[in-house]
Amino acid sequence: MSNFGYFVSKLGDHGMGRALRHRDYAIYALAGWISNIGLWVQKTALFWLLWELTNSYSALGALAFAEAIMTILVMPYAGTLTDRYDRLKMARIVQVALLSIGTLFAVLSALDLITIHILFGLVMINGIAEGFWTPLRMTMPPSLVPREDLPAALGVSAAMFNLAQFIGPALGGIIVAFFGVTYAFIFNAASFLGYLLVLFIITLRYDEVVSRKTEGFIKEFKAGLIYIAETAGLRRFLVLSLGASLLMRAYRELFAGISDGIFGMGVEGLAILSSAAGLGALVTALYLGNFGKIKGLIRSILIFLFVAVVAQIALASATVFWFAVLSAAVLSATATYAGIGGQLLVQNTIHGAVRGRVMSVWGMILRGGPASGAWMVGTIAGFSDLQFAFYTATGLFVVVLLWTLPKAKNMAANLERSSEERDAADS
Repeated sequence: MSNFGYFVSKLGDHGMGRALRHRDYAIYALAGWISNIGLWVQKTALFWLLWELTNSYSALGALAFAEAIMTILVMPYAGTLTDRYDRLKMARIVQVALLSIGTLFAVLSALDLITIHILFGLVMINGIAEGFWTPLRMTMPPSLVPREDLPAALGVSAAMFNLAQFIGPALGGIIVAFFGVTYAFIFNAASFLGYLLVLFIITLRYDEVVSRKTEGFIKEFKAGLIYIAETAGLRRFLVLSLGASLLMRAYRELFAGISDGIFGMGVEGLAILSSAAGLGALVTALYLGNFGKIKGLIRSILIFLFVAVVAQIALASATVFWFAVLSAAVLSATATYAGIGGQLLVQNTIHGAVRGRVMSVWGMILRGGPASGAWMVGTIAGFSDLQFAFYTATGLFVVVLLWTLPKAKNMAANLERSSEERDAADS
């Protein structure tokens, strides 16, 4: 075997390489990465367009919330459907919808027909599609790799997402600055097309959808909530995650205002702040993907969240742009560790038959929390200033963190085990 062949074979036995040795997962992850770059290009264009129209922190938060509330409203239903039907067929349908919405953005922008009301309306429609896509996206990795390679697969997905988060805003800033927002929307629509094609190539190797008689949406989703409540430690951990998502991840949606309103850096500053946050998150994702273990995750998540508190205070206090950039990178790295580590814990500890419903709740937390937090922080900033708003959010999260600490050992004992290990211990 050549030296290169030996290197490749070794790469497939360690860290994230364990996931990439599975062909279908590898091409799925690559297509998702390209699509996520398009997503961040579009987000950069949207928030910059709205800032130009309004110069309002509250409007930025409201736009994020408008999309997120639609996502939150449909996600329980979407999660239940994900546990009922063929996930791959559903994914294809949702991607067609996302492609259509992205194309509509581009066409209306090219015709100069986008107003504030149309912007909010399209974003809300996009939020509905994202609400169906989120539980589908989160249930794909366990259906493409065996359980022993799931941590590696989640690490790859997170690394790809955050690499896109690093590249996308920078690329979006360049496209908006030199070509205009229309080309940013075109780029995003094109990225969805490739993702859609891949969904017709891959097959799900591990089907977790159990053939059973359906009992109605409300009853089935309620069963998912009961499962969460009865799984020791899971409910408290989800409350902690909600607090972190709501109070410690609202900064990203406000970057346009921070860049231009505080430092006068324009769309270039928005791209720099967003990319710095993406870089911090990418470092965390690469670490978890290659070295992350289930054992000890609760303790390390809590440590990283304490660091996030310091970083958010630093971001709020920054008077020099590049110190704000550094603070954003650290805050993003620590908050992302909690997000990826949390998903790894939840995915590892739940049964496959309820995965769609439980992950829809997790998706509501991760998707709705930052947007709702951005609206809250932006509204408070409108009545006082952005620094006070961030201080308020950080103080509230410290209360949540202190409420969690006494039960940390209990959460670790229960959540750092697979569903099979728990079942064996209970029998």
